Order: sequence, then C-alpha cells, then structure tokens
Amino acid sequence: MGLILIIILGILALILSYFGTQSIKRWALNRGVIDVPNQRSSHQDPTPRGGGMAIVVSFIIIFLIVGLFQSSTSNLYWGLIINGLAISILGFLDDLYTLPRTPRIIAWIVITVGSIIFGIELTTITLPILGVIQFGFLSPLVTFLWLIGVTNLFNFMDGIDGLAGFEALIGAGFLAGIAFYTGNTLVFSISVIIFGAVLGFLPHNFPTAKIFMGDGGSNFLGYVFAALAIIGSQGDQSQIPFIIPVILLSLFLWDGGTTLIKRLPKGRDWLEPHRDHYYQRLTNLGYSHTKITIFYSALNLLLGILTILYLQADDLIALTVAVSTVIPFLIIVVMTLTLEKRKHG
Repeated sequence: MGLILIIILGILALILSYFGTQSIKRWALNRGVIDVPNQRSSHQDPTPRGGGMAIVVSFIIIFLIVGLFQSSTSNLYWGLIINGLAISILGFLDDLYTLPRTPRIIAWIVITVGSIIFGIELTTITLPILGVIQFGFLSPLVTFLWLIGVTNLFNFMDGIDGLAGFEALIGAGFLAGIAFYTGNTLVFSISVIIFGAVLGFLPHNFPTAKIFMGDGGSNFLGYVFAALAIIGSQGDQSQIPFIIPVILLSLFLWDGGTTLIKRLPKGRDWLEPHRDHYYQRLTNLGYSHTKITIFYSALNLLLGILTILYLQADDLIALTVAVSTVIPFLIIVVMTLTLEKRKHG
C-alpha cells in the first residue's frame, strides 16, 4: 500500500470515529448508559460512556479495507483484529454490567491464547548492551503479563478528560513516524489508522468530556499498543525495537504500575476503582483536567523525542536514553508530593 492511500484511510477513520462517537452518545443517553459520579470519580456531572467503541469500530472497518489491498493477509493481521475486537467487547460488557473478576480473568487467558495462536507472542526482546533475551517456555506467561498488563494499566489511566486519548494519539503518531522510517508497513498502517480514529474521538472528550471512552475503548487501545510492541519487533527486516512502544507508554506504565504495587500489600482489590493515581492526586489538589492532560501530553512528547534518539544511538547511549525515560514520571511524582506537602502543611 502506498503512503497516500494509508493517509487517506487514516482520514476516513477520523471521520467514522467522529460521527460514530456522536451516534454512541445518543444511544447511551437513550439507554441510560451513564457514568454517575461517586466518591472515586474525577467528574462531577453524569456523563454517557462507551464512546471509545467508535474508535474500535472505525479501526476494524478501515483495517479490513487495508486487507483488501494486500495480496495476502498474515496471521498477525487477523490476530490483531480478532483479539482486539474480543478484548474491546469484554470491556464494553464491563461498562454495561460490571463483570465479576473470574469471567474477566478467564476471558484474558482465552484472548492471550488466541493472540499466541495468531503469532502475537513475546518470545524474545533485545536490549542495549544486554543483547537478546530469550523467554523460552516462559513465553506464554510473559505474553499474558505483557498484553493483559498493558491493557489494564491503560484502562486504569483513563480517568480524566482527554488523558487516554492524547496518550494514544501521541504514541500512535510517533510510532507511525518510526514505522515509516524503518519500512514496517504493517505497524505504519495500524498506527495511522489508530491516530485517525482517536483524533476523531477526542473532540467529544476534550477539553470537556461529553462522553467517556469507557473500558471498551481503553482496553482496545491498551491491547493494540501492547500487540504492536510484539509485532514490530518480530521478523528479520524492518524491525522496531520492542522498547520503543514501552518508552512511548512509559508514563502510563509507571503511574499505573507503581500505584498497583502500592495497593497490593494493603490488601486492596487491584481491579477496584480508586483515586490513588498521580493524575487523580493532582485533581484532588485542584488542578483541572485540561491542565493535567496538557502536562502529561507535554511529557509524552518528550518521550517521543527520546524514542527517536534511541533509534539513532549506539548501545551505551541507547541504554542511557532508555533509563532516562523514567525522568518524566519522576517529575510528576516530585511535583505531586511537593504540592501535597504544601497543601497539608
């Protein structure tokens, strides 16, 4: 597929997503699919949810069109469509009915097995200086932890207006540029379509959310980015280092991961909604959703620049760049702790 055609398909994804989100909003209001604020909410007004399914549907439709222009479609292509759709439906059902823990875990296992069957399996990673790390018989477990871990961490961070949307937009934008540079057509086309679909959704979610993304959309985006990290690093040519998507998602991974680690020793249900994330703590300090989202987005842009430096660097510099990607998160931590200390004296 040519560059112009892929860009046109990205624009079509934007249009479908924009008008699709409007349709879902009307449906949610008619059916009473409303997020009613409680003590754990970051919002004050009842707001329809499930808008992220417009991103999912737009992506699936456009990506199926991509398949029409390929002489053959790979297992990775179908694996991303089938399992991405499955995990988004799981999230959407959770939006509607709040599924118990056990069915969700069973579904995650099935989706991971399905991903592996289609070739989306994390068997090795290559790191600067350390070289290739083989997972061997642990590969299915590592794949489960990566795919489902990133999916849930992305979902955890979808809590204020525009935050998850801009994370996906910036991540997909940089990943598209890197994929184009390395010649990875599959990752490039996926990233462009995601970029367009998210851009179509964002006017409904930022600066003031008229509809929430919901678990269906956030689950899908988390899964797609996790899968792209695996897909991009496979093969002998046009490889994108696995660590590139990790860097692009690192703010969400660090914020979500450290919050989870702090909650587990206290015996708290890690799937239960809470207000312990740093972005939530900043809202508690009185900062608006708009300011926090712009702040996180600026740091994400910095991380995107670091991925470009990583690609151009030798092993020692690349390792230094990889380690330095924790700095934007530390900026958030230090700022939050300092402001909380000032507030509480």
